[in-house]
Amino acid sequence: MISPRRAVRVLLTVLGLITLGLNLYIYNYDRLDVANCRFGPESDIRLLAFGDPQIRGSDQNTPLRTRLDIFGNDYFLGHIYRLLTKRLDPTHVAVMGDLFSSQWIGDQEFHHRAKRYKERIFTHWDSPHPVFINVSGNHDIGYAGEMTTPRVRRFRHEFGELNYVREYDNWRFVVLNTLALDGPAVDDKFPKETAEFLDELKDSQFVGPTVLITHVPLHKPAGICRDGPSFTYYTDYPENWLRSQNHLSYEATQRVLNSVFTPGNPYGGVMLAGHDHEGCKATYFYDGSEWKAYPYQSVSSSVQEYTVKSMMGEYGGNAALLSGVFDKTAMTWSFKYSLCPFAVQHVWWVTKVVTIITIALTLSYGLLHIITAPPRPHTPPIKKD
Repeated sequence: MISPRRAVRVLLTVLGLITLGLNLYIYNYDRLDVANCRFGPESDIRLLAFGDPQIRGSDQNTPLRTRLDIFGNDYFLGHIYRLLTKRLDPTHVAVMGDLFSSQWIGDQEFHHRAKRYKERIFTHWDSPHPVFINVSGNHDIGYAGEMTTPRVRRFRHEFGELNYVREYDNWRFVVLNTLALDGPAVDDKFPKETAEFLDELKDSQFVGPTVLITHVPLHKPAGICRDGPSFTYYTDYPENWLRSQNHLSYEATQRVLNSVFTPGNPYGGVMLAGHDHEGCKATYFYDGSEWKAYPYQSVSSSVQEYTVKSMMGEYGGNAALLSGVFDKTAMTWSFKYSLCPFAVQHVWWVTKVVTIITIALTLSYGLLHIITAPPRPHTPPIKKD
């Protein structure tokens, strides 16, 4: 019959092997899928994108279990970001909007979550490398029917502008507040700002591909993505302010594509969006009179739209990789998009809990072994004649 002491040693050995296996996985999961979790070796653009983290908050009435879950979720998301940025060395990082879970929170809670966002999850977000892009989502500033000056002001204070462009030698990226394009809006100031920004982009006649980064996906027929076109309104108000939307309207989509990419531009471009937590891929062609959406096709002189699947645990802790390679001979760009999933949050939680239990039991066993060990027999010194 096995002794209790030996049984404990066997248990600790098994726990140790399980702990080792779990930790090897969570710290090396990207190495198991190099086809999707690596930029190409020749990539000039290495953009790492995260969809809709939607970090939650708590108050004095929140149960302890929920607080612990929120605390752990911050570090689950932060683990994905830190591991991939360290290993992949991206040139750009973009969070695709819905940084927080609700646009209805007060200022104090907003700034508290912003602190968690910067200190626990997306650390070093303000460093010059990589370039960090915070996109405004509906849970950050609201849809057009909820987009008020106080909500926009606090977002700008913590995360920067809603619309801007950065040009490089032969490509550019554009950050666009698509939430202000459809209405009715509660404040016409923000639709006007976005409209003027689009006009400036159209007038710039930029030569080269554009990477458009925004929150709300473009209009497309039902069936291409999980979310089909949908709009709701605050019908209790005479203004019928916009309450929610899955996609941009057809009219707003045409305006964005005509302004940002311009028909006939031989360089095409790429668009990254959030909002649809399941993710999606679509292709837009200009047929001479309008832009039309189709299921994804890898074709030149088109605009590819990639909706980044959410990085939330229930969706698998995803990150998206967009790489761009410039062919100096042909003077053309080629882009590649891939999705790098981690795991549901329970895997991360189990790893941490099992690791703590294993360490605690091992230390306790070692301490108990020292305390209960029989004293060494006293050997009297040998007297020499």
